[in-house]
Amino acid sequence: MQTWGTEGDVRPFFALAEELQDRGHTVRVLYTNVEGRDFSELAAQGGIQAASVGADYFRNNQPRIRALVNEVFAANNPFQQARLLIREMLNPVASEMLDAGLELTRESDVMVAHFMSHPTVTAALSMKRPIVSVALAPIFETLEIPPPGAPNMGTVGNWLLWRLASAVLNSALRESVNGLRVRCGLPYRRDLMRYALSDMTLALVCMSPSLLSPSARWPSHLKLTGFLSPKPRATSWMPDADLRAFLDAGDAPLFASFGSMFSLDDVRTMESVSAIVDGCTLAGVRAVIQAPDAIASTFARSPRIFFSKRAPHDQLFPLCSAIVHHGGAGTTQSALIAGRPSVIVPHAADQKFWADTLHARGAATKPLHRRSLTARALAQRITEVCSSVRLRARAATLGEALAKENGARTAAEHIERECVRLCR
Repeated sequence: MQTWGTEGDVRPFFALAEELQDRGHTVRVLYTNVEGRDFSELAAQGGIQAASVGADYFRNNQPRIRALVNEVFAANNPFQQARLLIREMLNPVASEMLDAGLELTRESDVMVAHFMSHPTVTAALSMKRPIVSVALAPIFETLEIPPPGAPNMGTVGNWLLWRLASAVLNSALRESVNGLRVRCGLPYRRDLMRYALSDMTLALVCMSPSLLSPSARWPSHLKLTGFLSPKPRATSWMPDADLRAFLDAGDAPLFASFGSMFSLDDVRTMESVSAIVDGCTLAGVRAVIQAPDAIASTFARSPRIFFSKRAPHDQLFPLCSAIVHHGGAGTTQSALIAGRPSVIVPHAADQKFWADTLHARGAATKPLHRRSLTARALAQRITEVCSSVRLRARAATLGEALAKENGARTAAEHIERECVRLCR
């Protein structure tokens, strides 16, 4: 298995890896995290063999990446954002990902790849291995919804947006992808998107059927599985003494964090945390805020605000009343499974899709884009989410539906049915 992206693109692969391993398969995971983080502890928890690829690039180029983040956040066009991210965060590590992917492919029967991990696809095709694509957002064409981040323009408009998205991805990826393909003895392809699905033995969209319905335009080997959630641990997480005391000191607090967005740019992180603190204060709510220590330490102590270090969302969220977050796939999933309503502040990419989807399903307030984030605007959303019986009820109903799903098991069953048989 090989993945690329933020923490929300890494954790689901470990969930699927653990499920496959429990079913008797030998699994190895390669991950390229754009924050340069080490996930060896997470791998050890599930007994998964894993290795990081390309982390040095992200650690050694922090000023350049922060400048890019500012450029991405300033862009109001999701296609421009995608082009920038591919240019600066995927293409520079593609060759290193291919080298690692080739080594992994040599000792593997089946390759499972994040939908943006094109070096894995090249490695698998060059060695004629079955290849499974894993998408954590609806990146395959459907007329019912637009590409992630784009506005819904109806059937005809969405079709045009998908054509535009295909052209943008072709332009951004063509040189890098074909450079790797030619290196591996594969033919040059001018239209990459045309083959994006046909090259796959199996393609999985790992989203809940409660949020997305399969499209009639999808081919038969494209399957909807449900979220890739980690298995419950035998030993439950326990809040430390200070957090436990805060939780017990009053009504269930709000939880607020912009997750991986807080690790990319210190100036924007300070602005965001300030808006969250002031917004919670204006709304008169208690809140647990998860932010980097260097940022949290600059704020005065308050009996109604608790700054938390990292804590497992699946165990902390049920103790909270509502969740303020950036709309990353992982945080969105955790909020839904906990049955808690959301205030979503999307920054870029698929975050707007999750914000719009949860709002349409009645489990979140109207999205508040990061460019429009102010303490007053956030306070209005917080007041709404904390007072709305409808939002709480709808979020709880969705949580009950998701609790009955097992996306990792469904995905593993599809992989066994469609790919493992080819290796026998």
